[in-house]
Amino acid sequence: MVANLVLAAALAAAGVEPPAVPPADVPTAAVPAVEVAQPAPTSAPVPKLVLPKGTMVRLMVLKEVNSRDNHPGDRFVLRVDEDVVVHGVTVIPTGAKGWGELLQAEGTGGVGKSGRISAKLLYVEANGRKIDLDGARQTSGTSGTGQVVASFLAFGPLGLLAKGNNASLKAGEILNGYTLADAEFDPAPAPPSPVTP
Repeated sequence: MVANLVLAAALAAAGVEPPAVPPADVPTAAVPAVEVAQPAPTSAPVPKLVLPKGTMVRLMVLKEVNSRDNHPGDRFVLRVDEDVVVHGVTVIPTGAKGWGELLQAEGTGGVGKSGRISAKLLYVEANGRKIDLDGARQTSGTSGTGQVVASFLAFGPLGLLAKGNNASLKAGEILNGYTLADAEFDPAPAPPSPVTP
């Protein structure tokens, strides 16, 4: 206390006012605490779903493709026949559109020659992207040899003009395709949590 009086006297002699010291029994105003904002915790990145190379995709022919009406290079539409699921998440839904292409189309010929077609699968469209497929189908119409013999016996040489049957991929026929490469998909967002009052 004596030191405070000496200090006050020295400051007064120098013309400086001593700092106001609150009495010990008077509470001082609380200094607001400064809060430091913590960065939001970052969640671990959600891994992507990977549709592995070689995954089977069942496709259905929507409209008949045949050796009489179609030509090499013609494309035809397919529909995914069952969901393709990765870790419980549907990545290619039933009903997704797929495409195939006719590679060869030979019509029927005289003397009972049957038609032949050869087609390959191109891709399936899912979640705004094209997923390339591997798969092919070759088919021939039934031979008309028996019909030619019967026609020859009945009509003579004109019976040799009888033709075999056209080859076709019939509407509703199932083709199996296989993915050519791994395909990554974003996982579906989690459903919102129910709100409790």
